[in-house]
Amino acid sequence: MDYARILRRLLLFAALFAGVLYAFILVLDPYQNVPFSPDLPRAPIATNQRFSYPAVARDPRFDALVMGTSTSRLLDPARLGELTGARFANLAMNSATAYEQRRIHELFVRHHADMRFLVLGVDEVWCTRKTDPEQYTFRAFPEWMYDENRWNDLGYLFNDKALEDAVRMLELLLGKREPKYRRDGYRDFTADFPPWDAAAVARRIYGQGSTRVPDLPVMPSRAHPGWRFAQLDVLAGILDATPPATTVVLVFPPLHAHYIARLPEVFAECKGRVLDLVAPHENVVVLDYLYVNALTREDRNYWDPLHFARAVSVRMESDIAAALRGREPRAGHVRTLARVR
Repeated sequence: MDYARILRRLLLFAALFAGVLYAFILVLDPYQNVPFSPDLPRAPIATNQRFSYPAVARDPRFDALVMGTSTSRLLDPARLGELTGARFANLAMNSATAYEQRRIHELFVRHHADMRFLVLGVDEVWCTRKTDPEQYTFRAFPEWMYDENRWNDLGYLFNDKALEDAVRMLELLLGKREPKYRRDGYRDFTADFPPWDAAAVARRIYGQGSTRVPDLPVMPSRAHPGWRFAQLDVLAGILDATPPATTVVLVFPPLHAHYIARLPEVFAECKGRVLDLVAPHENVVVLDYLYVNALTREDRNYWDPLHFARAVSVRMESDIAAALRGREPRAGHVRTLARVR
């Protein structure tokens, strides 16, 4: 038996099979980053937003951006667009680090020099006092997708995950699968949750602790000049890199009152630092929901300490749209800490 000949045939078959799989990935183009793939009605299909969103960030149809962590994901870009006349994408990512947010901002700005609006959620990621905060999460972050050389992406696409996402894209094109996210990046992730349950929510929010939360205005403070908020340097860089004509709304999101009560001094000091940071900028509004009030006390408004219900985001969308149009948001659950000058 000619074992060498058999081995050569096996290697040839393996190479041909690998080539077919690679061609399949390149044609289906699951991340929409292959320069020569055919024009197909694709949509974001990868479960990891860090892979799905670069294509959305490059899409010329948009002129406004929402970014942040999961505390900004429920802001519906379509409704913000209806209220403002802009074309929003929401590229907020679960647990996005400050570095990851800067990278998606850089990509969007490179492709949208005339960006009208930027809405950015300023939550605990930005207000952390960690001296060496993480650059990435446990989720893969494809740095190669965030530059302008799409040809160098080809070397990273021959793997089982890209093949899996290519199959998903084929299913999408055949009408057998829904996109993971809308073409503007949005998904109401709370729609995937089980029905709201008061006891379960209370356990997630309070644990075994008290349900009583004292009044806490959490006003901007500068009482701890020695405290360091390392990630605010990244936020300053984002503001500096935003086109001068862009109107920016920074939003301190409405975390649950019980969570706010754990870190009131940190949040207050962070707010003071953010106000100092935006002072040189003329087109920045700062909206503050991050204090104890009727909205943040109400368990019905939440799924857990960090994530509010869709009804809350609807109210926020109206407030943000008002701020973007130069109007004052409704009183009672939000404060305007800085206005466009």
